[in-house]
This record gives sequence, structure tokens and C-alpha cells, in this order.
Amino acid sequence: MAPSHPARQRRSTGEPELWIAIVDDDRLTRHSLARSLRLSGINVKTFASAEAYLGRSGPGEPRCLVLDVNLKGGMSGIELYECLSSGGEPPPIIFITGHDEISPTDTASLPGSCVCLRKPVDTNVLLSLVLSWYTNTPADPLDP
Repeated sequence: MAPSHPARQRRSTGEPELWIAIVDDDRLTRHSLARSLRLSGINVKTFASAEAYLGRSGPGEPRCLVLDVNLKGGMSGIELYECLSSGGEPPPIIFITGHDEISPTDTASLPGSCVCLRKPVDTNVLLSLVLSWYTNTPADPLDP
């Protein structure tokens, strides 16, 4: 019998729940990314705004955060990142954007682990990055 996929391995009782968060105001993007990750056995929670993410209840911090840079109607993705950074080290963050306001090289200067992907997001690259943080194994985002 083949070994189970690392993302599908269950944690024993007493260990924190493993999950990732997707914060994007676009419902279609949020749901399609979540669906792709869930099909790989990843526990995903979605949020339509930075404020919804900050107001969440439930188990601990996500293993990583997929964060839209241009959230509308409240805090931007960058503002959420700054808020999380001011309280300590944020989880690894995958910024997603359809605009040019942040580039992959800009994320190198940010504290913590950050990557920037352009929309439409290549789900194979996203999955590779998420799995690397979800299972604590290094990944090369250019080699999904």
C-alpha cells in the first residue's frame, strides 16, 4: 500500500490543528483556491476580509496565509501583514495580486517568509508552496 499524502496525515490528539487561511475579497478566487488545496487534503479556512480574519475564532494560527494584496472595503492585504508583523512573527504569507503594486522581489525585504504570486494563480505553484509550509519541508516554487 502506498504511503499517504503528507497533507492527509492526521495529527495525534493534543497536537494543534494544521490549517491554512485564504483571505481574498473575491468569492470566486477564494473558493477556487480553497477547493484546489482541499483536494490535496489541506485543511483550509477562507475569509472575505482582513477584519474577518482578525476576528476569527478557533484553533491557533494558520500554518500559512494566502493573502490578496488589494482587499476592498477595509484593511488591505499589506495592512493586514503589517498588523500581524507588529504582534510578532506572522505565519508564512503568499501574497496574491492581479496588479503591479508588489513584486516578487519586494517580498524579499519583508520580515518573515513571504512570496508573491500573480493572478491568475498557478495552482500547482500555490500547492507546492503551501505544502512546503504545511508539512515543514522546503519547496522550490518554480518546480511544483
